[in-house]
Amino acid sequence: MSELLGLSFDSVTAPVISLRGAASRKESSTADSKRSGWGFGWYPGSELAGQILKNPTAGADDPAARALKDWNRFGSTLFLGHFLGSAAHRTQSDSQPFLRNFSGRAWIIAHSGALREDFRQNLPLGDKPGFEPVGRTDTEHVFCWLLNRMHAAGTRNFGDYGWDRLAADLRAVNELGSLNLMLTDGQSLVVYQDREVVQPIYWSRRLPHHENTPLGNDVLGLDLEPHQSNRTFVIFATTPLSSEAWVRMAGGQLLVARRGQIYWDSLNVWDRGDSLQQQTVQRAATGDTDIVALFPPARRPDTRPAHSAAPVAPVRVPRAPLSARDWPLHWSKKKDATATEHPHRFLSVLHETVYSYERPVEASQHVLRLQPVQDSTQTLEDYDLRISVDGQVHRYEDVFGNHSIELIVSQPFTEFAVCAKSRVRINYEEALDARIPHAREQIPLVWMPWQRQMMSAYLLPPELPETHLTELLDFAMSFADRNEYSLREMLTDMNRTIYRDFKYLPGATTLETTPYEVFDSHQGVCQDFANLLICMARLMNIPARYRVGYVDTHATADNPIQSEASHAWAELYLPGAGWVGFDPTNGTLVGQEHVRVACGRNYRDATPTTGTLFKGGGGETLDITVKVEPGESDG
Repeated sequence: MSELLGLSFDSVTAPVISLRGAASRKESSTADSKRSGWGFGWYPGSELAGQILKNPTAGADDPAARALKDWNRFGSTLFLGHFLGSAAHRTQSDSQPFLRNFSGRAWIIAHSGALREDFRQNLPLGDKPGFEPVGRTDTEHVFCWLLNRMHAAGTRNFGDYGWDRLAADLRAVNELGSLNLMLTDGQSLVVYQDREVVQPIYWSRRLPHHENTPLGNDVLGLDLEPHQSNRTFVIFATTPLSSEAWVRMAGGQLLVARRGQIYWDSLNVWDRGDSLQQQTVQRAATGDTDIVALFPPARRPDTRPAHSAAPVAPVRVPRAPLSARDWPLHWSKKKDATATEHPHRFLSVLHETVYSYERPVEASQHVLRLQPVQDSTQTLEDYDLRISVDGQVHRYEDVFGNHSIELIVSQPFTEFAVCAKSRVRINYEEALDARIPHAREQIPLVWMPWQRQMMSAYLLPPELPETHLTELLDFAMSFADRNEYSLREMLTDMNRTIYRDFKYLPGATTLETTPYEVFDSHQGVCQDFANLLICMARLMNIPARYRVGYVDTHATADNPIQSEASHAWAELYLPGAGWVGFDPTNGTLVGQEHVRVACGRNYRDATPTTGTLFKGGGGETLDITVKVEPGESDG
């Protein structure tokens, strides 16, 4: 049987591909050694116009095959390959892969297997088909049959046609013989495993950095240039390209890969929630404030006499009581059916900070931002702040709305201790999909000039080399493309991907680590993951700010990190929803496990404690203790 290869990258990539099959089997006299030929399909620059390059008889020593190693146009997010197709002579029209243009995009297919001789009778194309085969292969006939069905259904891509429907079509084709198939519409890579698994298909998802690349088997080799080592990709192959563990597809399974992730699985083995579905902490609501449209009040009778040219004194009409009036808009509280007896949650926070110095500090200035936010979703029930040294205190609200304390100390000290105790009540919020108006669910977002002016501080990405920002923008755009430019699904995908693909590694970064360095190394801590998400959001024209606070991990296993330290996450401003918190360290939306304290453009604007030593000091050590626990109401 033929060898198949499918690649789905998160960003445009030009892999180095070398063919080995025909050369390595040239000396063998077996029938298998006589199989030759190869073909590749891809989409240059990740456009919807596809290209194919194939030679039905040549092998690894073919000049065109050698050109694949350094052809700079061989750059795409999708690749589909077919190798060692047949021992019999093949014409160009019968060699794979095949390409057809339909609905403003190129479609490419490759197939390994053989259908029964009556496949044409069982898969009729109709009297006037829109697509007809040029050659005589079963693969091209199946291709035209599928495209005709999509055209007849009035659909223009896989998403419109429906994944379940496509899986059912391929299972019907599989009834006619063996079917390992790869198919792409320029956006999604569809891979179907023959139900009898006559030839297994394996897949692997590879994250940066690719220590085991180059990959290869007896048929081909695959490598990435050093500047592309930060790519994430899913690879499908009928023969694994490395000795590490690969996932073997089940019989009759259909997988869909999009921009370096598994997007859909017919068997639901892969958790789509990891990349698509909104990951929120399930919450009950105290009640919704609904706008109920009522009938408009009846018009008042016209008080102007007919045919009167001059104004007359108005006739006073007795006014009905307000309570009896019909109101066009009516706000009311309705109890949610899912509301619990206690719809809010209490959290207690202890934050202790101790600075110790070998030599006395004689003059210093400090700024503290430790008081939790008070607003409609978070209520500060109790707050107690104690400082071990005396000084001149000034309380104020900074430009970001943070409750701040400025302390000027002129007396010597060798220890500066701060103890903050808080008890907050966290109220329930609607789910994210209910808060974003349908009309503003798609990107790109467009802001009015005054909105952009107000949000300018949260729209400017950090000052990085243009090449770094370009790489980060490409990474961000891969999420938009994978989620068909849905704002909610794109942001949820970003949040979950950072949680799943990036390694939480304390000590691997510093406060000066840039978002690009985090992206390149795929490791960091909460502040790094927040900075990466903020940078990508701003590059996508989504206002984003840095939030410092706390998280309680006792409530849910979804938040396993950061309960014993202050925590950081990103808040994005979404049309119609306002500021929405995304916690990429834990892969969740900010909910009733999070306590919000301070925010700003970056860490420096929101750091809990900061200061300047004007005289003295030296040999500083810092000790921080944070405890977040469920609290109780006073009743």
